[in-house]
Amino acid sequence: MKRIGLFGGSFDPIHQAHVDVALCAIEQLHLDEVQFIPTRHNPWKNKSLASAKERVEMIRIAIKNHPLLSINTIEIDSEDEQKNYTIHTIEKLIQQNPQVHYYYIMGMDQANAFDQWKKAKKISQLVQLIAFQRGGYKPHYSILDTYHFQLLNNQPVYASSSDVRNGHIEMLDQDVLRYISSQGLYLDTMVRSRMKEKRWKHTCSVAKLAKKIAKANQLNQKQAYIAGIMHDVAKEMDQKEAQKIMESYFPEYLSKPYPIWHQWLSRYVSEHEFLIDDPVVLKAIEDHTTASVGISPIGKCLYVADKLDPLRGYDSSQQIETCQKDIHQGFRDSLIDFYEFSKRKNREIDDCFYEIYDYYVVKGEK
Repeated sequence: MKRIGLFGGSFDPIHQAHVDVALCAIEQLHLDEVQFIPTRHNPWKNKSLASAKERVEMIRIAIKNHPLLSINTIEIDSEDEQKNYTIHTIEKLIQQNPQVHYYYIMGMDQANAFDQWKKAKKISQLVQLIAFQRGGYKPHYSILDTYHFQLLNNQPVYASSSDVRNGHIEMLDQDVLRYISSQGLYLDTMVRSRMKEKRWKHTCSVAKLAKKIAKANQLNQKQAYIAGIMHDVAKEMDQKEAQKIMESYFPEYLSKPYPIWHQWLSRYVSEHEFLIDDPVVLKAIEDHTTASVGISPIGKCLYVADKLDPLRGYDSSQQIETCQKDIHQGFRDSLIDFYEFSKRKNREIDDCFYEIYDYYVVKGEK
């Protein structure tokens, strides 16, 4: 009889510990396969942040090098809008594959609360229940014995999807992280731990506005959003670390004022830590403070969104409206506003600005 492990969950997102547990179960339980079952409507959660399609794709990426791991979309494919209960999934699977012996895998946190599951006793009669060790959760043996749980001898798992969403990207497979970043998933909460609350709110506001302006100009909204959410990710980086990165990767800009280093540092973090490889997004981040002669339309969206963020405390609604009608005109207006403001306040202007001003304002280039 074939022995198949079932590993259900939201997988929002899947992380490396999920894969490690599945491989551990195969080895210790002598399973022929472990199937990941992403839920459509998790009874323990209100909603998933990533779509069903995105969560399935992340699982596919995470298990691509493991032939004994697979995805079962039985819950995702269900047309039932009600919460997915494990008992219903198991009954369907057994009906479809009566010759298979199933092992249902869950973390110790869920196993300790198994008596609260719908038709818990019946589930324990239909499948062999498996619990894996999770850091911070001691086994409740009275519950485990009642439902005949078998325990995996694994290193306690401390990782969680919520930890990943809160910035612990080291828990992810590199290709999964690359996918997450390319789709703009979870980035708002991932960057939150890297900055103070005020800057985080500004970051989210800029990303939202950049996306809005891009949409109005028939540009790529996703690129604008990702560039916006990442534009200040290195603004509060430790100065020693910042110095080291600038010396190694951007030595030609070391003479620039320290307050604007973050546009190059944020590009570095986006590319090397979050694995963003879209050149349009990376260039937009690099240009968001000083602009450049080669700034892209997406870069212009980010540049003006950063300057016109409503959270800055002044009425920028007219300028935003101009940017939505014509991003090129709105960008030129922002350059003019900066020039006039700096002259009025007697503030020093970087030499590179005059080249940019001449190109876009005086010559009127797009």
